[in-house]
Amino acid sequence: MEDNLLVNLRKYRPRDKSDPLENFLTEAFAHLLKNSSEVMIALLEEINSKSALPKAFNTNNYEVTTQANFDGKFPDMLVKWDDVVIVFEHKVYSELSYSQLDNYRAYAEEHFNYHHVVLITAREYQHKQNPDCAICWHDIHELLGKIKPLKNETAKWYLESFKGLLQAEGLGKISPINQLAITHYLEAKQLEEQMRSLIKQASLEHILWPLAQFLAPTVKDRLSAVERRIGIEFCSFGNEQKLDWKPGIFCGFLADGADHKFEHITDKHMHVGLIFDFQKSLHNSLQSSTTFKGLRSEIAERINELNTSNVSYSPHDNKWKVIDNLSADTNAEVNLYHPFAVLMRMDAFFSELHGSPEQLNEFIRSISLLQELLLSCPNFQPFLAELSKSKDE
Repeated sequence: MEDNLLVNLRKYRPRDKSDPLENFLTEAFAHLLKNSSEVMIALLEEINSKSALPKAFNTNNYEVTTQANFDGKFPDMLVKWDDVVIVFEHKVYSELSYSQLDNYRAYAEEHFNYHHVVLITAREYQHKQNPDCAICWHDIHELLGKIKPLKNETAKWYLESFKGLLQAEGLGKISPINQLAITHYLEAKQLEEQMRSLIKQASLEHILWPLAQFLAPTVKDRLSAVERRIGIEFCSFGNEQKLDWKPGIFCGFLADGADHKFEHITDKHMHVGLIFDFQKSLHNSLQSSTTFKGLRSEIAERINELNTSNVSYSPHDNKWKVIDNLSADTNAEVNLYHPFAVLMRMDAFFSELHGSPEQLNEFIRSISLLQELLLSCPNFQPFLAELSKSKDE
């Protein structure tokens, strides 16, 4: 059984009526279940609570497969143990085809002693064709949130990544319609494009960013991805012009701090600022690096001095906040891709700025100031040198 997510994804080919998101979700979900019996048990307990499974689950001998051939029909996922098969069909925006579940059921009745058909969809109104159990992706998201921290770090990473994927695709927790959002809907729709416009203008060649003397700037738009951010990434380039986060220093807007594990600071607010990014090959050495520890301390000290000198009578909290998830003083969960940042609430940052040129100029001025502050730290250049000598995995 192939247990490589990317290899499994390559078996898909474009077909009429196929949904790439459904295929991606299926393989990611199957990969999580293959690598964590704890998640599998929790899922089957949830299914059993809604519709009794035909036979007790055998935790010592189960198999998860995708795109099995049911005589020319292809259910999304199978979970098999002993002489039992659980047939899963996954939908996001598409609908079931004619007699789709009946076709799966007929094949399962002929080839397995026990079977159960489970339908997972985006919303309840898609529950059709009488599956044995029907649930929604937001139920899966809630279920994963209830599972106690996994001992296996790899499985834990898969779980958090899959939760993030569901949330990013609008398949996580369903939020009620917000009265404030109703009032400002049309203005809010324009916000992402306004951020894109500002970042593109801030990346023009005549803008002399202080960090550009060490790291090359590249515009990165990840507003629709799990990172939920857009800005200029300052980093080096490796083979085939691939971005090297050794480190990457992101300067721009963070729409949601969940993926970065910044929620304890960002809450549900958008932020502007600077974020350190590190590729996976550096993760093991980050926490033991005395140079990086010294650099974080120097940045925090300078930010504190900057906030003290910035006398403001604004009712908004327009102070820079240091997020150091590697610090022993915090109990926050760490995303080692993005463990350290300096951020300010976006509404506070723009509170006294009403014209577009004024906003652009203040963004360039403030982020340049943060970059100059970073460059003034004695440990900054030694840290760059330390990372440049590290070998990739």
